Amino acid sequence: MTLDNTISTPLFQQLANTLRSAIETGEYPAGSRLPTENELCQKYSVSRVTVRKALDELSRSEFLVRKPGKGTFVAEKKFQRGLSGVLGYSEMCRRMGYEPGARTIRIGLEEPSDEDAAQLHLAKEEQLLVVERLRLADGNPVMLEVNKFPEKFFFLFNEDLNNASLYETIHKKTGIVFTRSSKLLEIVFANYQESRYLGVSKGHPLLSIKSIVQDDSGENRHLSHQLCIADKFKLMV
Repeated sequence: MTLDNTISTPLFQQLANTLRSAIETGEYPAGSRLPTENELCQKYSVSRVTVRKALDELSRSEFLVRKPGKGTFVAEKKFQRGLSGVLGYSEMCRRMGYEPGARTIRIGLEEPSDEDAAQLHLAKEEQLLVVERLRLADGNPVMLEVNKFPEKFFFLFNEDLNNASLYETIHKKTGIVFTRSSKLLEIVFANYQESRYLGVSKGHPLLSIKSIVQDDSGENRHLSHQLCIADKFKLMV
C-alpha cells in the first residue's frame, strides 16, 4: 500500500489518518502492538522520518502508547466523564462503543450518617437504601459504585439491577430525571477488597467521585460514590 505524494496533505498526515482508521475499525485492536517502524516504512513506502512523525501525532492524540524497548501499542480507549451535568454509566458506555454491564454486590438498608441525612433532607429515623454494584464494559470491570436513596426509592429492592441501567429503571418507575450534580473528586488507592473486584493490584490509583445528584427541580435525590480505575478515565471540564 502506498500513499499519495502528489496531493497537498503531507505524507505523515496521510499515514496518521490511515493508521487511525485501522485502529478505529479494529484492524489494530486496543492493546495490540503496531508493526515496527521498519515494517511501516516498507508497507507504506515512506521514510522513517515520516513514520515517526505519524506515530508522534497519534501518540499525542492518545491513540498510541510508545514503550521504549518494547514497541508501539494501541492505547486503551478512555471513558470520557464530564464534570457538569449527569450522564448515566450505561449511556456513557454506549456513546463510547462499549456494551455496559453491572453486577449487584449488595442491596440493603442502613442508617444514614448525619451528613447523609442533611444532604437528602431525610425525615427523622428514615433509612437509606444502599445499592453497591460493579460496573462493566464489554464484560471487564471498570468501576465500583455505591448509590444511596431515600425511602421513595425502596421499590428498587424488587428490581433486578444486574446488567441494568439504574437511571433508566428509576425513570420508567417514577418519571424522575437526574439532571445535575455537585461532585467531589480525589485520587485514592485501591484496598484489598476493591482491587479484587476491579481486577487491579492493591494500591492501584482510583478516581473517587462523590456526587450529590439532583433532579430537574433542583431537589437532592440521591448520593453516589464511584471508584473508577484511574487510567481508564478522562475528565472533561
